[in-house]
Amino acid sequence: MDNCPTCVLFDALLQSRGFSPAQSKIAYAPPVRAVDKAVKRKVRRGATAGSRKLSKALKKVNAKARTKSGKFKKGWTQTRVMKEAHKMKRRM
Repeated sequence: MDNCPTCVLFDALLQSRGFSPAQSKIAYAPPVRAVDKAVKRKVRRGATAGSRKLSKALKKVNAKARTKSGKFKKGWTQTRVMKEAHKMKRRM
């Protein structure tokens, strides 16, 4: 039996009120599990405004820094691309 925190808490509450362990098994019933699932919400982190700006800046700088085949043009490195992108991001 999977012991979700809500079920365990409900079980302990019932036993503290004088219910026998056999009677307190109701704590593991589907309605209680449904409440536990409803309470749990996944927190999803979205992209920040800064990361969206950096993404756009990187696309622009990469277009300027690379050849058709995808290699860096003469004088360009990944370090320079990132520095340029951060500068561009600050100005956006």
